[in-house]
Amino acid sequence: MRSSEDLPGNPWPHDMQVSVEECWPPLIHLLFVRSAWQLEIDSVPRLDSEPDPGSSQRPENLDVDSAVQRWLAEWQRAWSHFDPASVTVSTPDAATQRLLDTLTDDELWEATSTWPSDFWDSGIDRGASERWRASMAAPTGDLPENRVIGALADAWRAGLTTVIQMPYLGYFAHRINQEHLVVSATTRRDADLYSRALES
Repeated sequence: MRSSEDLPGNPWPHDMQVSVEECWPPLIHLLFVRSAWQLEIDSVPRLDSEPDPGSSQRPENLDVDSAVQRWLAEWQRAWSHFDPASVTVSTPDAATQRLLDTLTDDELWEATSTWPSDFWDSGIDRGASERWRASMAAPTGDLPENRVIGALADAWRAGLTTVIQMPYLGYFAHRINQEHLVVSATTRRDADLYSRALES
């Protein structure tokens, strides 16, 4: 989002540019799997409402404890997409160089991608998952940011570049680094709560 007009009295700073990620697919897919497979993972917030799993089913003979640990690892890896970009250039360390030397392109993608592995596609109704993700987008022309321009501008001046909306229950706001703020849909759609999140 950015203002296209530099008009007197326009509250949106002309050079302010803030992105909103309403439903980042890797994170949303993992949340859908957690719900559909009924994995008990309390360290990640509860959802505003559980998605319709469609025809999804937990795979037979799933090692649940192992699946939970793998889910948590891939959840953490998915969030690394939003890590601040490194401005330093360095040679690969020994472990990274081994990966580059020994893995095929597909294996290298699997080892370094922030996207969930194919493991999470088993028994998942992709149509139901995509319908749930699509339901999270704000209506066109009804951007909540237009109701909190003052607080958004202050946060932008402090380094904010991206707001990440998650389908968490109730009020949720967490600045994961200087550039990225995570909020629940409830927070983003309520001007008072959204302003509070931007000011925190």
